Amino acid sequence: MMQVIFDNTKNGELKVLIDCLDDLWVLYNILQPEDQIKGRTIRRVVKREGDPGIRKPMTLTITVEKVEFHEFTNRLRVLGAIIDGPEDYVSTGQHHTFNLEPTSKITIFKEKWYRNDIQRIRRNLDKKENSMILCVAIESGLANLALLSNYSLTPITEVKENIPGKRYKKQAHKEYLTRFYENVKQVINENLERHPIGLIIVCGPGYFKEHFIEEFGDQLKLGNQIIQSRALNASSGEISSIYEVLRNGAIANHKVDFKIAQDEMIMNEFVEHLGKDQGTAMYGIEQSQLCAQMGAVEHLLICDVLLRTADSTLRTQIESTLNDTEKNRGEVHILSTANPAGEQLESYGKIAAILRYKVDL
Repeated sequence: MMQVIFDNTKNGELKVLIDCLDDLWVLYNILQPEDQIKGRTIRRVVKREGDPGIRKPMTLTITVEKVEFHEFTNRLRVLGAIIDGPEDYVSTGQHHTFNLEPTSKITIFKEKWYRNDIQRIRRNLDKKENSMILCVAIESGLANLALLSNYSLTPITEVKENIPGKRYKKQAHKEYLTRFYENVKQVINENLERHPIGLIIVCGPGYFKEHFIEEFGDQLKLGNQIIQSRALNASSGEISSIYEVLRNGAIANHKVDFKIAQDEMIMNEFVEHLGKDQGTAMYGIEQSQLCAQMGAVEHLLICDVLLRTADSTLRTQIESTLNDTEKNRGEVHILSTANPAGEQLESYGKIAAILRYKVDL
């Protein structure tokens, strides 16, 4: 969990110790161009032209120009111009990139700290890092694998095998099926070594999902730890089946604190309200703001990209909408555009609301 080391946000300053991937994602959505960050970093120093230079640790302060979230390497890259550092090694205006990761300690300086930015850091203090889910959609001779995190759905690969029917030769059918399963198992184990996977979901039609778990469930392990696996019904072995079990709430039933599954469910709820045409769903900043001012918003959905890219005028408008929602006991949901629910919300103006009662604007 993130640690707040020094809090003087009234005067624009906050110092934190980063602990996990969740912390990096929170900072990714909070850091804005023109903010400043200060911390220990490594910079290549070249004394004479033509020298390869040496990497030296130093404390630098930069003005933020760009922020990049590299989820699968547990890293947040913050690019900007140096405004303070050791004069022997750097000059003001030179560019530098901070590679922030768990155990990094930084001080953030903002012209203005929005209330909701501070609240999101506070809420994250007691939050534990959530492990990832590996999803396998499988049917006869076809499997698609994807990695689910709190913020994204990332397809990994497709595995295909031409399996002859049982009438062809029973032994041949079994050999081809075993080879197919082995290839799927190999991809799974490669990803278990690379990523903090806590659960494997095997979905698809018929008996293939259960059969695969029966055959290889005790072989899917990281070190001595056997990773839990669950079978879920889905329509096929295509990648679309992974979206299917994510959207229908089946994954959320097995991992209730999994953010990407919660985002899918709340986005589905919004679409259902919109489809009923009963005036209990609104989208767009103006409509959402008016409903929040009236105290009508039960759930406010907002894309992370909107928080990151809004200019000061729009950000003030968004902040007012967030505050009005929470003041009237509504819930705010920030959806990542790296997952299907966030992508869908983008098409509704990047902000939407589920209302407690009908509102006619």
